Amino acid sequence: MWIVLLAETLVVTIVGSLLHFTYKWSKENKFVAIFAAVNESTWEHIKLALSGIFLCTLVDVWLLGANPNYWLARSVSFLVPVVVIPILFYGYRNFVPHTILPVDILIFVVAAFLSTLTFVLILQASAIGGWGQILSMVISIIIIAAYLLLTRFPLHHNFLFKDPVTGKYGYEKRKRR
Repeated sequence: MWIVLLAETLVVTIVGSLLHFTYKWSKENKFVAIFAAVNESTWEHIKLALSGIFLCTLVDVWLLGANPNYWLARSVSFLVPVVVIPILFYGYRNFVPHTILPVDILIFVVAAFLSTLTFVLILQASAIGGWGQILSMVISIIIIAAYLLLTRFPLHHNFLFKDPVTGKYGYEKRKRR
């Protein structure tokens, strides 16, 4: 299982890093916006981690999907970056007046690692019952819906969705000069 921990942490980190720039590279393609960051908001950075996790899911469901805890493990691993990235980012920003790129990157890597660690630990736990499966389905549906919709329909006036560079939400255009 430790190979899963290392491999998925690396995949999430690399995929998230590449997707940070893909929207611009695609000339702001709306389809690419589903997977890639469209601005510098906290939500878009969470989405980068989720994109990597979803990619890992496409592969590991074939290798590990028979595990009775697979979907609970995966759904909880979806939640980890949603919680960890804002806590660590806004936690350090309480003490530092500006962002520090190496710290921001480290936060992303830590979120990827903790997500994968949680996934591996739940896979190794005793088998869950029916309620765990139901809970995992509900969590997964909520996370996937948020992932697919919140760039197009961001929660305005919510700090997680506001681009600190432009003051815009989602893929709204920057004001012309």
